[in-house]
Amino acid sequence: DYYVKLHAAAKSHLLRETMSPLEERLDPRRFFRVHRSAIVNLDRIRELQPYFRGEHVLILVDGTRLKLSRARKEKLEAVLQQRL
Repeated sequence: DYYVKLHAAAKSHLLRETMSPLEERLDPRRFFRVHRSAIVNLDRIRELQPYFRGEHVLILVDGTRLKLSRARKEKLEAVLQQRL
């Protein structure tokens, strides 16, 4: 509902708010909303892998796998390219 689970290093924090206000407060040069249910720190992305039927999965440096929304793929690639 109106909760966000924030993962930072080995700790988790529960915040009572929705994703949109949290996304607005985060620096867009460091954080990107990859799916309606996930925002990632761009520094934590290890790779982007094709998945199934045009979908992709992000692999984070800790091995976590997150689904990347098809609608956000091109924008993410552009953001990552700018960081090089």
